[in-house]
Order: sequence, then structure tokens, then C-alpha cells
Amino acid sequence: MRNRRERRVEVPDVAEFHRQDGQRGFILDRTGEVWLLKPLDDSEVLALASQRAPGGGTSFVSDWGVEVIRVSSIGAVTYYPEDQPNGVIAEAWEPARELSIPDASVDDLRDRSTRAAIELAEAFGRPVQVEYGAAPREGLGLMVEAMDLTVIGMRRALAEGATLTGLQRMKILPSDGPDIEIEGDLFMVKVDPLAGHAGRPSSTRIARTLMAASFPA
Repeated sequence: MRNRRERRVEVPDVAEFHRQDGQRGFILDRTGEVWLLKPLDDSEVLALASQRAPGGGTSFVSDWGVEVIRVSSIGAVTYYPEDQPNGVIAEAWEPARELSIPDASVDDLRDRSTRAAIELAEAFGRPVQVEYGAAPREGLGLMVEAMDLTVIGMRRALAEGATLTGLQRMKILPSDGPDIEIEGDLFMVKVDPLAGHAGRPSSTRIARTLMAASFPA
């Protein structure tokens, strides 16, 4: 039975949350169909899928299947960062700005692909071809972000010991939704250019896919 003193916690649609343990919290953006969360100590925005939590409330999980926050029936939030896998209470502190993607031009995307090729060559110790498909102007910012996250994910996979000898090409291409595919020596990251942060895979999903991948020698 619910305690009579309990009340629903009302917070802004976009708010900065502080952790009860005093560590840095996160920004939670609930303005869209998909909730977005950005840890204050990280530049990457996570797109969260909702599902019913055991015992009640709603669990919000990352695209690699890990619970990130849980919201109780009265709106109380528990945060599950890597340094607190058992969860820590988080409370809304103040309103924040929406987690939007900066606009980009065709030149921005071209420049980013050039830099990505240089960064991957340094990480792999050999050339890796970087490609991208055509996207609508409104989705170019997401294409640039997807390229950023793919480079981060590849570096992370290499640092964790992934064997990527046969990976020769990387491509970002528009699709109906976020996905990852491997065809021979080609690693493809598919994005929905018009879906915002929810339209691309996270760097962690990219890294984990590479860790489990098999490329031709």
C-alpha cells in the first residue's frame, strides 16, 4: 500500500539530475518519444528504450541492453552508472537545454570523414577506408555524430583486444533505423538521419559488436 505521504515527483521535461552520492549526474531529456540521457562527464548522448521494471515502475535501457535509469510509479529516479552498478538515487536539480544535434553541412561531413580516416589509420596502424551515403540536409548532423561514435567505438574495441585485421572499410549510411552490419571487410553503421540521437547506434554497441565480430583474414 502506498504511503500517504508519498507524492509524484514532477520535474521539467529536460532537467539536470544530481546523484545522491555527490558524484556528477546527468541530463535527462524527455521531450521526444525516446528519452535521452547524457552523463555530465561524457559527451555522448544515450537513447533509452523503456520497459516494465520488475516490481513496478519503468526501466530505461541502453541500446546494448543495460539498465541506465529506473523511474518508480511516483517519479523517483534511480541511476545505474558503471561506478554504481547497484544504483544510486538521482534528483532533479534544475532545468536544462534539450539534447539536440548541431546542424552540419556537406562540407562538414566530408571533412569529418577525412579526419576519421586519419584517426583510424593511427589506431589500426594501417589505412582504413571511410565512406558515407547520401543523406538529407536535415540529417547531416546525425551523420557526423555517427562517424564520431564509430571512431570512438572502433578505438575502444581495439583497446579491449578485438582482432580487426580483416576490417578494411567503414561506412555510415542512411537507413530506416539504427543498425550495424558486416559484409566481408566492410563495417556498416546504419542510421536514421531524421531521428535525432535515437537514429544511430551508441559507441558502446559499436565496440561490443566489433568485439564479437569475425572478419576475413
